[in-house]
Amino acid sequence: MRLARRDAAAKALLTTILTLALASGCGPLPSAKSPQAPPQRHEPEPTSTAPVPGATTPAPPPVVPPAPIALDGEPALDIGLAWDLLATRIGFDGTQTLEVQSVDRPGVHSTAGPVDFKISGSQLLVTPADRPRAVPLLVLHSGDTLWVGAASWVNADMARILWNGSHWRGRFKLFMNQNGHLTVATRVPLEHYLMGVVPGEIGALTDSLLEAGRAQAVAARSYTLFYRGRRGDQGFDLYATVEDQVYGASETERPLATRCVESTRGMVGLSHGAPIRANYCSTCGGISAEAWEAWPTPGYEYLTSHADAGPGGDHCAASSQFRWREEWTPREFAANLEKYAPQFGVPLPPGGVGEVRDVRVAERSVSGRVWRLDVETSTGLVSIPAYSLRQVLRRGGNPGSILRSNLFKIGVRRDATSMKPLAIVASGAGSGHGVGLCQTGALGMARTGAKGEDILARYYPGATLRRLY
Repeated sequence: MRLARRDAAAKALLTTILTLALASGCGPLPSAKSPQAPPQRHEPEPTSTAPVPGATTPAPPPVVPPAPIALDGEPALDIGLAWDLLATRIGFDGTQTLEVQSVDRPGVHSTAGPVDFKISGSQLLVTPADRPRAVPLLVLHSGDTLWVGAASWVNADMARILWNGSHWRGRFKLFMNQNGHLTVATRVPLEHYLMGVVPGEIGALTDSLLEAGRAQAVAARSYTLFYRGRRGDQGFDLYATVEDQVYGASETERPLATRCVESTRGMVGLSHGAPIRANYCSTCGGISAEAWEAWPTPGYEYLTSHADAGPGGDHCAASSQFRWREEWTPREFAANLEKYAPQFGVPLPPGGVGEVRDVRVAERSVSGRVWRLDVETSTGLVSIPAYSLRQVLRRGGNPGSILRSNLFKIGVRRDATSMKPLAIVASGAGSGHGVGLCQTGALGMARTGAKGEDILARYYPGATLRRLY
């Protein structure tokens, strides 16, 4: 079916969404203009239009449509669970198969579990835990791969492997990676994979929220097929973390989330016959972002910036992250710059950060998000581009966490007499990159009776839905 394009009401709301006052002394965020390609100026200063020092404001390059997808049934994927281990233990019931794939040492072995895996120099030692021996059962080298369990475990209905205190679906794959450490992955069919993804991504569901879960399942399935193989140089398809999609053990699966996966089996969002890049975030804050606002990537016709509201208001207004406030002391703000800016490619003045004198938004992208932030210090100017902004600024009083979003207003609170900076204050909206499906927005739409197809139509306008298997 054809997903409807964004409605006229959303277009009208787009021009006013960011004029709502946020809860801080910094005032409201600037209004955003209707979506268009290059970032637009929203403030009269500074005179440069560059988003990063020495660069011109980019327009997203055109997308070359990928080839239409052709699947021969449900695909299986290798999901990376860990990739920097020196040792681990794999458990299972009874005596099971260990299959070694190797150029010069292939073979099939049987053993009872659990089995210990340990890196020793340039070797991976494989030893049954209940049978201590001077000589390991197997010794693997770079280029070798060990599979735990029979090939039929890939499609098994029950989780047969015990690892890291939990039971996991699929057939485990272990090998020494290019860093000389141990990688652990599991091979699972796509639908079983989604059973471990949807509950971790959309959160707890009730019967009234099932349509949001169905939309999340389709988005996650589309995302998976779009990105399948992106971690191929590491020996698997996708990470099991927020770097791709959070994937959990069988204990994390939930009946309602599983129902959402099963009721949408094989359903994928398509554009030009290929799976869409179905990005999603926690809370868009009332307006979504285009893909190039969050990453250095071409634009996509179905990932648009639009107001995310209906007759009852913003769909994600119930989120605890819908509006937020952060405050830093000048010393804390400077310390974050000093520590994190170099890690994320942001140059500092030759003399370091010095004292913070002013903080201002130099440029905003089309959705009103900060495209470049200028920090004036006693040693010079620090310009932070959008792609590094959240990682560099961090949360006030909590530098272990990145800033919640790029959709914010920021200013300096000063002493009334000396005008010396007392605090840097930001008032913002949303959590995450803001691209694609807004998860709390999807939940809000479901509460109003929207179907999963309606939710997908709002967040991926112009895409089509089709069952591929």
